[in-house]
Amino acid sequence: MSVREMEYNGMTIRVAAFEMAGTGRFVTSLLIARTGGSGSGNTKLFEPPSPDGFFSDAEEALESALAFARAIIDGQIPDQTVGDL
Repeated sequence: MSVREMEYNGMTIRVAAFEMAGTGRFVTSLLIARTGGSGSGNTKLFEPPSPDGFFSDAEEALESALAFARAIIDGQIPDQTVGDL
């Protein structure tokens, strides 16, 4: 499992990539939490999109999930929000 964490616009983004049973194909998870301030500690789980449900390597999975997280935080993804954190 590969994990990456970063702060972006007052939010903490944590992504992870998991290999599916020795297949060389990866799925990813994405958590976004508010950093500091009121409501600190609230976290939401999101499901990043992927081609056919998998990624070809961990780095691709992590980068895709981070880009999706930044887009959510920036309000660019319909029906996905961090406004309630």
